[in-house]
Amino acid sequence: MTAARCIRWNGEAVDTIPASSRGLHYGDGVFRTMLMQGGKIVALDAQVDKLAADAAVLGLESSQQLLRDELAAIASFGDATIKLLLLRAGAGRGYRPQTTQADRLLFVYPPPSWPANHAIDGIAAIRSPVTMATQPLLAGIKHLNRLEQVLASRDWPADVDEALLADERGNPVCGTRSNLFWVSKGCLYTPALDRCGVAGVTRSQVLVLAGQLGIDCQIAGQPWTALQSADEAFVCNSLVGIWPLRRLDDHPYSAIRPITHRLQTALVHPLAHPFRGV
Repeated sequence: MTAARCIRWNGEAVDTIPASSRGLHYGDGVFRTMLMQGGKIVALDAQVDKLAADAAVLGLESSQQLLRDELAAIASFGDATIKLLLLRAGAGRGYRPQTTQADRLLFVYPPPSWPANHAIDGIAAIRSPVTMATQPLLAGIKHLNRLEQVLASRDWPADVDEALLADERGNPVCGTRSNLFWVSKGCLYTPALDRCGVAGVTRSQVLVLAGQLGIDCQIAGQPWTALQSADEAFVCNSLVGIWPLRRLDDHPYSAIRPITHRLQTALVHPLAHPFRGV
């Protein structure tokens, strides 16, 4: 387990957080995990906008300028992994919220360290036996209740880098820590995430890039067989950029990935640099 280099509670450096926090008791909050390079948050505006939008779904107030100030205050850490949470303020028992105010909890962790070949050669993934529960009211937001991902992350084989989850219909939704895309006959597909799953910042960037590059894209529920029979597949998130899939369970994907490569080249992300200009 990686220890935090710094913890800040409402802008102040602390060693502990209040045990009465509703985030701890009820998961009443939202969060984002971000990459900081050279003291700057990658895709800062998109990250802050998404955190504020997710908070609004739970009825939490947030100042985007305050969030930016919070992140600017840790620029001296240079390269790091940042986790910023908004937790409903207040204490005491009972599910019913008493305020729309939010406490800010920020963690600074060491920067991520992934094998370089993940972005080039691709990763191995498995289908998780965990099924994503349907809750349209929470679909798309990154709330604190992530037990499905916790369950799906247990007991991976040593040669596996991600586990993919399906909904109760058997349609692919996402990875434990990533959004999912695949390519069939030149068309890019990704799950709709209107019933479950988290709509990540990098997912949004990929969809915008696909439009700019003239890549046809469909956002809709698709059966698992559509993913298995795809020509290309990849996962993405804010820390890794884009990782192609080289294998899903026993199904191999081609090492020739023209659309994935185009998107990796176009993505403004530090871990996509090796692909620029190729």
